[in-house]
Amino acid sequence: MTRILRFVCPILSVGFLAAGYFLNGLVWPAVGLLLFGVLWIVGLALCWTWVPPLGLYAAFGAAVFGLFQDLTAAFLIIASLLALLAWDLAEFFMRLKRGSPEDDTPTLEKRHLVRLALPVLAGGSLIAFTLTLHLKPTFEWMVILMFFAVWGIGRMVDRLLTKGG
Repeated sequence: MTRILRFVCPILSVGFLAAGYFLNGLVWPAVGLLLFGVLWIVGLALCWTWVPPLGLYAAFGAAVFGLFQDLTAAFLIIASLLALLAWDLAEFFMRLKRGSPEDDTPTLEKRHLVRLALPVLAGGSLIAFTLTLHLKPTFEWMVILMFFAVWGIGRMVDRLLTKGG
């Protein structure tokens, strides 16, 4: 399943990015994105290790540039989520290829996809919610939310360090 998804996610990511650019009349950047998508797929097929991070950075960069060009945010956010999935699945596939023959690859793959489904569904739901709900938060609320975000990241790092050490 990972073998197929690692090609589907970049295709969809580049497709959403190019569609967002095409719909706003930016034809040449969209064509450039489509050409980059071809390079991304070829790099995945040839197992070039530098292609997945480059694809992730390029997709995020194109999405940020699109936000500055006032493109449709839904296309850009979905494309970014799919690029993140493509990067994760490509890296996971490369790790599976380096594994030993005794490893239970289907079980590892299934477990990884199940673990990946929760953040994707939560993130996708949050994206859909934020795109439909337009709130203008005050500065105080932004400070409180940033405090909780930093606190949560600190808790996550602390937990990872205590489990690893």
